[in-house]
Amino acid sequence: MAFEDNLGHDSSQPIGQDYTVSATGLISRTLSLLTSKFVHYIIIVGIAGAASVILSYVLLYALFGLIGVITADPFGYFISNFLLAPSLDIVLLGVLVGYAIFAFVLTAILGGAAIKFTLDEYGGTTGDVGTSFSRSFRRFPTIIMVQLLTSAMVAIAITPATILSARAMAMIDITDITDPFDLIFPQGFMEMLLLSFVLLAVGGLFLAYFQTRLAPTLAIVLDTDLSAIDSFKKSWELTSGNFMHVFGSTILLGIVASVLTLIVSIFTTMTLLPTATTLVIDAVITTLLFGALTYIFTVVLYRDLSSRKGTSTSTVSSSLDELRV
Repeated sequence: MAFEDNLGHDSSQPIGQDYTVSATGLISRTLSLLTSKFVHYIIIVGIAGAASVILSYVLLYALFGLIGVITADPFGYFISNFLLAPSLDIVLLGVLVGYAIFAFVLTAILGGAAIKFTLDEYGGTTGDVGTSFSRSFRRFPTIIMVQLLTSAMVAIAITPATILSARAMAMIDITDITDPFDLIFPQGFMEMLLLSFVLLAVGGLFLAYFQTRLAPTLAIVLDTDLSAIDSFKKSWELTSGNFMHVFGSTILLGIVASVLTLIVSIFTTMTLLPTATTLVIDAVITTLLFGALTYIFTVVLYRDLSSRKGTSTSTVSSSLDELRV
């Protein structure tokens, strides 16, 4: 598969080639891979991902009359709905967390297959959907462990600020509000709210740094037989000295994803009557068409960082002993 961005060699060349590209080159390569194998990525990620979104919508609406979708974040639902709002309907909480666990597992399988498929395509070997899923199932425990540790990291970063801000808001008795333009806040409210903002900023910086340093971890998991911890270590090694490169390219990817989501939203708004379900339709279409985008980027970034460090697939696994020293 040739790339027209003049940022590197043809990816059909041997794995030892130079995959080093700029931040914009990472995005260009990611989009090129997505469009060149668009149908394959829809089969691997899009269809099942979109079906999961639709099923979660049906569950929420049929059982509770709510309009929305359940994402793959069981920890987030538990923290926000149980720790922050313990009076929440326990049945609703069970459905939210239970389905989120299902989506969490499904995402691990689909993401692993998409990454394996991209590793083959970008490495010069024709990707195969069946082989990709087979590899994903074999590495499933490690993928799950990586996701669990990453989710725990997110929880550590944002939970203190979230709990503190929730307690601050709970201090306000809305029944006592007579003039919304002349609010009188309870004593200690502003101090607690300000502290929650500080904790959120600190947690956000912590999260941004560690997520950047661990960005290629899942690609390492699918490309090698390293454990979750050793994959984290390898990711840390690859991103050493390349923090701004990884961080900047991740920001660019977020901008591209936001633009694509906006285009879908504009399309649905122009073709459908604006209703609450339009947001659900947006989520279904976005997942179907662009659900593999992040996974493709992870592989392109991994190859780029490996080239910068002078390593390749053939030398990654052999570094296990060095990582344990």
